[in-house]
Amino acid sequence: MERQYRTYTYVLATAAALAVMFSVSGCGDANLASSSDTRSLKQHIFVLPDRFSGQPYQYGSPIHTVYLDTNESVKFWASYTVDDVFMHSDIADNHYLSHSWILEGEEYNISPLRYSFKTSGHRQGILQTVDLFLDTLRDTLNIFVNTPIGISLVAPDNGFNQVKPGSDGEVELRWALKGLDPWEASECKIYASYNENDVWKHNLGFADCFENAKFVGPFLYDSLLDYLQRYPEQDTTVTIYWGLTARFFTADGFEEVDTTDIFQFSTLYLHEDSSVVSIPIAYKNYTDNAISTEIIITDNKGDTVLTTTRRTNPSIVRVKVAPQTGLHIYAQELLLKEFQAEPVIVNTSPGALTTVDTIWFYDKIQPQVLPYSSALGYANPNDHAIKGDSIYFYALDNGTGINKNKIVVSTDKDTLTFLYEKPFIKFKTPCLGTCNIRVQVEDFAHNTSPRHYWIYSWSSIPPTLRGPYSETGGDK
Repeated sequence: MERQYRTYTYVLATAAALAVMFSVSGCGDANLASSSDTRSLKQHIFVLPDRFSGQPYQYGSPIHTVYLDTNESVKFWASYTVDDVFMHSDIADNHYLSHSWILEGEEYNISPLRYSFKTSGHRQGILQTVDLFLDTLRDTLNIFVNTPIGISLVAPDNGFNQVKPGSDGEVELRWALKGLDPWEASECKIYASYNENDVWKHNLGFADCFENAKFVGPFLYDSLLDYLQRYPEQDTTVTIYWGLTARFFTADGFEEVDTTDIFQFSTLYLHEDSSVVSIPIAYKNYTDNAISTEIIITDNKGDTVLTTTRRTNPSIVRVKVAPQTGLHIYAQELLLKEFQAEPVIVNTSPGALTTVDTIWFYDKIQPQVLPYSSALGYANPNDHAIKGDSIYFYALDNGTGINKNKIVVSTDKDTLTFLYEKPFIKFKTPCLGTCNIRVQVEDFAHNTSPRHYWIYSWSSIPPTLRGPYSETGGDK
């Protein structure tokens, strides 16, 4: 939600006579108080954000109405002037006997008073001060607690694709709005564009916030309509992106604004003997490795309609097909084979652009950790795995990749330092006798390697590495 023109400082000021306290010690005019001896004390109400501290009059000029949100914590703050000059709170304490706030029927003898309203509505806050002559200054503050503004699009459904492109086409627009309080007026604006990035640059005009509206065709330019009528082998559909803004405001300058998400709808093709399928493709936890995404589309008879490859993430595949039910879409990753996706079945409508839900590739396969020799295919795990005073392991993951920040090398007693140079994990031999070694890794999809350990024996000639053994018992 965007909020503009808010001010947090508000005032109610009432003049009260404040005479200088004195004692009479004789007779005569010289000892009588006159109006010139009295000074004018005024009280002021400030409402400031909870984070503010110091003297309230340092943050702006006070006025007499405040707009707040429900559960918004603010400070109600009293400040005082003598002869229209603000006094520091320590000095002001010497000019009155007491002061208090009355909010929602409760009295609070503290200032500043931290407070929040749990429900919306109009309230009145009262500041009352008893001066040195036992006179009471009493002022009222109007408090408007707002219901949070909210606007969301309802219809047409996002991605709707049955709009006629010609002059007889129309689309009813509906939205849901909440948060208009009795003291607020409302204003809504409709925005639309053929380019999603330009929607908020194109204001189509005002709309009644509580009435539906319509887009009325044609949705294709006249020249394009004429061209398609002359050349029916050519065809097209257009997508229109749209959204709304709502503004609630008051006559004294307060306002709050909310903006919807951007929705889209598409027209039918002018010639309804074909349809188009748009297939978004994306990888979850992708880490910039080279990919090769193969998409195979078959019709409802099992015949291949299209085979294509994409090498970027995300990507979109579009294919023109005959209207049908049971169009099958298969996706597979040719390089990072741990990434896998589920097949999709979709029905297409005559003349319609059908955008399927995004096909997501997920890596759900555990990474593997082996001594370097095992990874090379040596039968003896000690070959090439133990070199001098160092041990080499090999981390395997053909998906999102190994997260080097999630590698842990340990023995039964200690965590070991290591060097990771993809795909090798190198560390010093951990003991001068026999000990268990654990090498645990995690990929960027949060899959962890199996919980295995290896037995290292330094006393053997040469040193040996046996395993893996399962943490739950038994060999691998």
